Amino acid sequence: MAQSYESRAESLASDAQDKVQQLKSKAEDAANRVSREGARALKSAEETAENAYVATSRFVRDQPLLAIGIAAGFAFAVGALWKAASSYSRNDSLIDRVSDYLEPQYRALRRKL
Repeated sequence: MAQSYESRAESLASDAQDKVQQLKSKAEDAANRVSREGARALKSAEETAENAYVATSRFVRDQPLLAIGIAAGFAFAVGALWKAASSYSRNDSLIDRVSDYLEPQYRALRRKL
């Protein structure tokens, strides 16, 4: 009886080792596949960046004044947005000051009515 338990335990241990080997093999395959896909994506990103650089260089070389105008327009737009964002916070304080000024007069008017 003890021998049958031992043989059964050895059988289960062998099955478990086989499953572990299968899982290990699958994990290695998945890691290799992810590595290959990552390398492909990196190569594609490098090619895209290089193509964009070449196209931009060619554009600036062929039409320098237009490139300067586009850069100036972009800088103007960014500056205008920045100014609008900073004046928005100043408008809040302006509204608070106007409210502080008008509030006492509003209360006095309500008392009269």
